[in-house]
Amino acid sequence: MKPFKRVGMSGLKLSQITFGSALTIGTEDSGKAFAQMMIDGAWDLGIRSFDTSNNYGMGMAETLLGHALKKYPREEFVLATKGSWPIGSHTYHQGLGRKHILWAFDESMKRLGMEYVDVYYAHRYDPETPMEEVVRTFNRLINSGRILYWATSEWPLAALVECHEVCNRLGLEKPILDQFIYSYAINKADINGVRAFCQAEGVGMLGFAPLAQGLLTGKYRESIPPESRIAKSGQLGYDKTQKIYEQNKARIDHFSRVCVEHEVKGSHAAIQWVLRRGVLPVLGASSPTQLKENVGALDSEIPDDFWVEVDAFEVDKI
Repeated sequence: MKPFKRVGMSGLKLSQITFGSALTIGTEDSGKAFAQMMIDGAWDLGIRSFDTSNNYGMGMAETLLGHALKKYPREEFVLATKGSWPIGSHTYHQGLGRKHILWAFDESMKRLGMEYVDVYYAHRYDPETPMEEVVRTFNRLINSGRILYWATSEWPLAALVECHEVCNRLGLEKPILDQFIYSYAINKADINGVRAFCQAEGVGMLGFAPLAQGLLTGKYRESIPPESRIAKSGQLGYDKTQKIYEQNKARIDHFSRVCVEHEVKGSHAAIQWVLRRGVLPVLGASSPTQLKENVGALDSEIPDDFWVEVDAFEVDKI
């Protein structure tokens, strides 16, 4: 693994790749042995940044990830989790209101079995909670010592702008990073102004689904592999992968064609495409072998003419 990267204007540094637990640990496989195998594999590859959420596997991902990380020195890795996503049918089981967030955070800490998390995310914007309440609640958690930084995930540009204005006015800590879906296939953060805002304001950026859930690796070019996410959509209760392809077919097909022409691995090109834009990828995996293959992107040499041709695809063709 290459040198760590600083997150925005903060003092926090992350490994260039963050291990993400969405749809894998606690969802695809809920066994402790699988979780330990994946975390050990990530650690051996030099990954020191781990991402989860209270809604991944409805809490199971936090439980398994926390257990798997127990064997490692706490000061040697960065752990992030999230709150606000609906995790129940009750009014108080969702949103960024103080009542929900403080309860949800306590529940996450119990599952993780940790004294603190490095980063706690406001997981999706909540228009029904005043921004000042959101900012004060997350700063309250920072002041308690139970989180070191706070962050946002998939917030719209207007909400990010308001959040930073409120933080400046109150003299309180701003979110140090924003995490959004980001890949060659789905680059809406470029179109909606979020990435430009983060760059201008010194906000770190993490991109989840950098491989477009495997669609950019080329593995679906000829058929649907039996162990792929599309094949297991029923088991996972998740059918978005097929929809992503249908909605972004022209762009994905262009990327795959250029990879074949230049004999470049799709997974490596997809990960490097994200990194070249100042976004750190969040990667999940179904096996240590798959994870190792993806981390290999950091050392892969891809010629300049490949990037020229890949980026020649016009946005209006999407």
